[in-house]
Amino acid sequence: MIVRTASLEDVAAIARLSGELGYPCDPATMAARVEKISSQKRHLLLVAQNDRGEVCGWLHAFSVDSLVSGFRVEIGGLVVAKAEQRSGIGGRLVEAAEQWALEIGAEFVSVRSSVDRIESHSFYRKRGYELKRTQQAYRKRLR
Repeated sequence: MIVRTASLEDVAAIARLSGELGYPCDPATMAARVEKISSQKRHLLLVAQNDRGEVCGWLHAFSVDSLVSGFRVEIGGLVVAKAEQRSGIGGRLVEAAEQWALEIGAEFVSVRSSVDRIESHSFYRKRGYELKRTQQAYRKRLR
């Protein structure tokens, strides 16, 4: 298994995996997102390839400057194919994001996980992440 920077060739797999997480996205829309994110230094987009060369996971992280909490990296998304879960892929992707966070001088890494994703809670706790708060998330569509 290898972890590497994502490319436009990975778009179909990234879109498919996003659907597994519950965020369906067509490949054309995902291609535009990947292209935009990949061009910005404050973003990290990684994929994991299994031994058969198939993209079986991805991680998106980004850096945030905050007056309240300082400079941090936030994991915006982590998906591993259902058939590949519990094989160490998610852990390797998170470790790569943590290394990037150290390299760019972040004070900490944060991640948000829905209250109903119980398995992800233990995944992060096992890796030293502490629950800081439970909150409600609001969103307003602008277009």
